[in-house]
Amino acid sequence: MQTSTQDDRTEAEKSGWVGWVQIGAIIAVIILAMVLTSVLSSGGDRELQAAPERAATPVQVVRPAVANHQAEIALTGSVATPADVTLSPQVGGRVVEVSDAVRAGAHFEADEVLFRIDPRDYQVAVSRAQAGLADARSALDQLEAEAEINRAEWRRQYPNREITSLAAREPQLAAARARVESAQADLSQARLNLERTAISFPFRGRVIDSRIEAGQLVSAGQSYGSVYDIARLEIVAPIAPADLARLAPAVGRRAELSVGGSAFNLQGEIVREGASLDSRTRFIDLFIEPASPDALRPGQFVDIRVAGPDLEEGVMAPASTLVGLNQVRIIRNDRIEEVEVEVLDRLGDQVFLRPFDFGQGVVTNPVPENALGRRAQILASDEPAQ
Repeated sequence: MQTSTQDDRTEAEKSGWVGWVQIGAIIAVIILAMVLTSVLSSGGDRELQAAPERAATPVQVVRPAVANHQAEIALTGSVATPADVTLSPQVGGRVVEVSDAVRAGAHFEADEVLFRIDPRDYQVAVSRAQAGLADARSALDQLEAEAEINRAEWRRQYPNREITSLAAREPQLAAARARVESAQADLSQARLNLERTAISFPFRGRVIDSRIEAGQLVSAGQSYGSVYDIARLEIVAPIAPADLARLAPAVGRRAELSVGGSAFNLQGEIVREGASLDSRTRFIDLFIEPASPDALRPGQFVDIRVAGPDLEEGVMAPASTLVGLNQVRIIRNDRIEEVEVEVLDRLGDQVFLRPFDFGQGVVTNPVPENALGRRAQILASDEPAQ
């Protein structure tokens, strides 16, 4: 019995010792793991710190110039006439005279006779109308004399009574006066028809085409060609609504014109804006009145420059500095950054931007996307853009 108790005590002492050994082993493993983790971490940091920085990206930069700027819109338009005028006589007859100015492409002056219709029939009509007028006036004079005699006789016989309209021949006088007016109208129409045998226009113009020859029998109201008024020539130029807004107000602004690729040596003025947008292009027409319409012909294409309002102070930079629509890359603290800008105007190879902080300069050469944030090696710094 005593021996059994002693064995149990020994067994318990042995179990306690094994438990403590196991706990110590676990603690040792944890400590070892922590040490290894620390060593590995410190070693990795040292490796990262020791890794060499990537090579600097070579760039060219420009420092934009601060300036005031006047917006300028470039357009292309075409010369047009509001309407061609038909070469059409108002009376008929045989053509007896044709001017050299009635040939296609020829110029003519205001009121210059282009061709003449045989006037003899119309001269006869004038003479007949004059005779009719003389007859109507004679009849009126006779009636007025008879009416005066009737009034005198009435006053003698009926001194205290008002003469009646029939006795005074008033209905007959009214009819006679109407016949005189009608005869005068007939004479005026006959004279007008006689004047219309000489065909001319009240403006200085140019002949587009003509089918008039001497001896030709022409009819009133028929078209025998067409002409246009030189002074009414205008240039129609489509413009985007956004550009039109930049010119506001557009009417009254001066325009420089170039025809056929020549220098901008012609002047014009915007006189109207279109009433609606083109359904296909969604542009609006500007109508420009040229100062020298003689230098233009319908159908010609015209290059146009219109000066807009003065813009607020901004910076002028090369267009090559833009990345996309409204980003540029700058150098700040010797590193490449990308910033957004507001483009106020575009002028070929230059852009006018709202002022912004461009650091050490704006990058002008292409750089890869992965260069952002990297150190920059400035190869050249251009003079400020003008």
